Amino acid sequence: MAQAEFDQLRSRYASTLVDLGTGDGAWPRRFARDYGNVLAIGVDPDRSALQDAAKLAERKPARGGAPNALYVAASAESLPAELQGAADWITIYFPWAALLRMILAGEQQIADILNTLAAPRARLSIVLNAEAAPDGFKKPEPSAVRKSLHVPLESMGFRIAKSEWLDAAAAPPTTWGGRLVKGSGRAMVGLDASR
Repeated sequence: MAQAEFDQLRSRYASTLVDLGTGDGAWPRRFARDYGNVLAIGVDPDRSALQDAAKLAERKPARGGAPNALYVAASAESLPAELQGAADWITIYFPWAALLRMILAGEQQIADILNTLAAPRARLSIVLNAEAAPDGFKKPEPSAVRKSLHVPLESMGFRIAKSEWLDAAAAPPTTWGGRLVKGSGRAMVGLDASR
């Protein structure tokens, strides 16, 4: 999709959600169905999973489709230029691999990625599985996540509003949220920030 075509698409909606590491893409489609005035974009490097998600989104709304859901096959580290400054709300729910390591290490790269995506008054929501961590990292805790992300996020104009433990009732309605949290008692860490 060319930049002009993408800009025209965005102009039809009041705001744009970008979900990084969207996995099977179910969350952006559900959000798009609930909020028809929002363009919901799922980004993930797994092209095959996104193809299935796109087929579901293309269905008629009565059959679960969402014409305002869009999917982008790309890694967080190599986002298409068309997404620059597009996101009014960025969600990162239950990330893993490189994206999770960037967050836990507080790497400047995660702030650069968010800065690329974020509109001037963007909101950021991150939810981490607090029961597991990649090799070399401790399990996430609210204070540690706040500490690791404070400097990189502040450098890009984001202010952390809260970093806290979440209970199962606050789990994002993603497929992984259902699998990891529902009925398990697993702990989560949620961080919210905004510009």
